[in-house]
Amino acid sequence: MAFSMLNAGNWADDIVGLFTNHYNIICMVCLTIGLILLAIECFIPGFGVFGILGIIVSTLSLAFLIILGGTWRQFLFVIGMVIVIATIVILIAIRSARFGALSKSPLVQTETALPEDFSSNEKNYSYLIGKIGVTETVCKPIGKVNIEGQTYSAITNGEYIDKEKEIYVSEVDGTSIIVKER
Repeated sequence: MAFSMLNAGNWADDIVGLFTNHYNIICMVCLTIGLILLAIECFIPGFGVFGILGIIVSTLSLAFLIILGGTWRQFLFVIGMVIVIATIVILIAIRSARFGALSKSPLVQTETALPEDFSSNEKNYSYLIGKIGVTETVCKPIGKVNIEGQTYSAITNGEYIDKEKEIYVSEVDGTSIIVKER
């Protein structure tokens, strides 16, 4: 029967053998080093030396286990350990990035993805709030307005304003100048 191979005694013997047989200890040391390198990579931005070495050393530990005569139960146990430990490390890194020490580091940008010295070419029209002008075109709801001799593209709050009507700037939203009929 296939299920007789899964009895607890054989599993337990194989798992204990991972930590007691001298050739399996090499595999476990390589696996530990590989997982530590992968954990370090979680806290360093980008994918670099630690991540690549971690994958190589972890894979070597599995190869050593196969080459040095490990059982399939030991192989499955080591794969399961890798999955569990990697999941725990990733969850810790995510939590730290959101709430912990990593969230306060310059590695995690909390405000914006743009660099600090980035300056946009968007104009600030807030100085126009309250200014009076005249529509150059019909605003339905977007049109052209003339304020203090300068032509701007403006928008209404859904109203229709005819050409040559007096308007005032009620608010500015980003680069949108919002006008109302006076």
